[in-house]
Amino acid sequence: MPGHVANQRNVVFRDYHGLALAGFYQYGTVTWHALFRWLSLLFDTSHSWIIVMGDRFHSQQYLPTDALVMPGRYTLLDSGMLSFDWSPIEIKLTSAHARRLHLSSTRAKAIGNMNRFRSGKDKQCAMSAQELCWCGLQAAHMDSWTHPKEWKCKAHASPIVEDADRQAVYGRGHGYGPSAHAQSSPLPNMLLLREDLHSAWGEYEFGVDPDDGYRITAFVSGHDTIAGRVLRLDHIVDPTTRPLDQLLRDHFLQGLLKHVKGSGERHWDFRSGALDLSDGALWGTGEGKERLEVELEHRLFDHRSKQQQQRVSEFGSGCEERQSGVVIFSL
Repeated sequence: MPGHVANQRNVVFRDYHGLALAGFYQYGTVTWHALFRWLSLLFDTSHSWIIVMGDRFHSQQYLPTDALVMPGRYTLLDSGMLSFDWSPIEIKLTSAHARRLHLSSTRAKAIGNMNRFRSGKDKQCAMSAQELCWCGLQAAHMDSWTHPKEWKCKAHASPIVEDADRQAVYGRGHGYGPSAHAQSSPLPNMLLLREDLHSAWGEYEFGVDPDDGYRITAFVSGHDTIAGRVLRLDHIVDPTTRPLDQLLRDHFLQGLLKHVKGSGERHWDFRSGALDLSDGALWGTGEGKERLEVELEHRLFDHRSKQQQQRVSEFGSGCEERQSGVVIFSL
């Protein structure tokens, strides 16, 4: 199998029958208040529930307070007040899954992203605050532009794009165009990270919660050096280069869906960018096909963009073409 659920949890939540509902690795930073907020996003139920330590016969109930969640096994039960020992409850998990991200980036794009950072950023990893040489840093995206439909479904005003040319693909005036400042700068969608943290960021192993003072929260083990730190943004004066809260919030949600929900999604345990399609055991799986689709969309974007720009210039003002399901409006 190409993946596995890696990274142990030291906090686990189950129902009365032992079914895993949620879990994460506690570094001593997650409070009950934050946890209840997480679970409200991951549970698809109209029934009220409570959390107790151990089994249903434990009388201690945990409430959304600022107290830290202690490592251990917890049980979720019905909050009915007619029974002292409470009752089992069936809790359904949200059907949403974490988005797939493309596996690789071309060297030209990587260099272009770094050049944008060099024009106005210090040489610090945003998460660890370490000052490194440029060769040890990478520009990490908070959201991939390969998911425009996801943005529309989530009611975001617009995805952050890296150049105005993408309007030739997405079209003007139907919700996929860039915001006023994002058109000229991709920086609100990017963070400067160490190479090892860039990979973990792409796998949603940790995130930044703008609703918790921009605290860095790791969902899996192995991130002791950054868990609990705060992403410092006060020094960014230009609002056009400041990471957007909605992007940070959405990336954080992907981490909850992938690593906290249920038993956690399988980790893609395969070398990034290695597309040996002869390996049917790997790429023939449903997950492999999904990842290949995202990867091809990412790699073919520039080619499609140039084709669409040519069509736009050929049709001129007032013309509209429908090609491969994409509506192209003249500029």
